[in-house]
Order: sequence, then C-alpha cells, then structure tokens
Amino acid sequence: MTPEESAIWIRIQQKDIRAFEEFYRSAYKRFFLMAFQYLKDADTSQEVVNDVFMKLWEDSAEIIIEKSLVSYIYRAVINRSLNQLQKQKRDLAQIRSLQYSLQHDASYELRQMEENELKAALYKAINQLPDQCRRVFCLSRFEQLKQQEIADQLGISIKTVKNHITYALKQLHKVTGELLVIGIVLLKLFFFRD
Repeated sequence: MTPEESAIWIRIQQKDIRAFEEFYRSAYKRFFLMAFQYLKDADTSQEVVNDVFMKLWEDSAEIIIEKSLVSYIYRAVINRSLNQLQKQKRDLAQIRSLQYSLQHDASYELRQMEENELKAALYKAINQLPDQCRRVFCLSRFEQLKQQEIADQLGISIKTVKNHITYALKQLHKVTGELLVIGIVLLKLFFFRD
C-alpha cells in the first residue's frame, strides 16, 4: 500500500469522517464506472458502489488490507456487481416462471375469451361511428396523436377534434356500458404490446 493510501486507510479506521468523505469523492467516479461496465445501469451501479463504501466504513476496524486500498475496493465493487447480476438473473427466471404459470392457467384462458369478446364489441362500435369521427378517434386513441396533430392532419379545428372524441366516447359507452373503461385499457394493451 502506498504511504498516501496507508494514511487514508488509518484515518478511515479511526472513523475520521472527513478523510472518508474526501476519499469517497475523489475515488467514486472510477469505481462507479467499473460497476457500470458490468451492470449497464447507472442506478444499480451507484447503489453497488455506495454499498461497498458503507461496508468499508462500517467494518473498517475488522478489514485487513495488505496491498492496496484502491485494489481492495475495485475487487469489492466487481464482486458485488457480479452478485447483483446473479440476483437479477434469478429474479428474471422467477418472473418468467410465474408468467408461464399464468399463461397456462385455466382462468387465464377464460379471461382471454372475455377480452376477445370485448374487443370484438368495441371494434364493431368503432366501425359504426361516422367516418370523420372514427378517423379522429382512431388517431387519438390508437396512434396517440395529440389533438393539435389530428387537427393539422385532417384540416379541422381542435374544437371539432374534441367534439368528435367526445361523441365517439359517448357512443362507445352506450354500446359497451360499464365495460368501456376496461375495454379501452384492454385495447391499449392489445395494440401496444412489446
């Protein structure tokens, strides 16, 4: 360990908060970049580096560093990053397993049938709207254009766009009743899946 590192380490072991904070500020960026190379996520990298520094501060009396303080921290950051990657892998595997289970659940199939019936009813109701109203509604809800963009594209006023959307929603509500809110949510999920 260099004399400079040794002096810093001794001060940290003596719980000199100022020495610790100065070292943290001066060294943080390089350790963050090391973690980021592994994790590819800024928030997680920051968390890993902060955890390593907190552990260093809390356990400084028990930690024995023979070669280099910087090397010790690098190794700790790398190990913690690898542990984090393993945890993320396990979490992803659990999520996929749960998704698989849900997809093969009988109630899932029933929900799918109900969703399809609702979609069909909504499509039928949308197709029964007047042409211009249907175009405005589809641009608004399915292509997610802003009212001004719709007005510009169709050469109509924003007030007309608002009136068409209001009329369409009222007509869909008549057709689907209370299912309208559920239907729009399901349509969004249907059209905007990954």
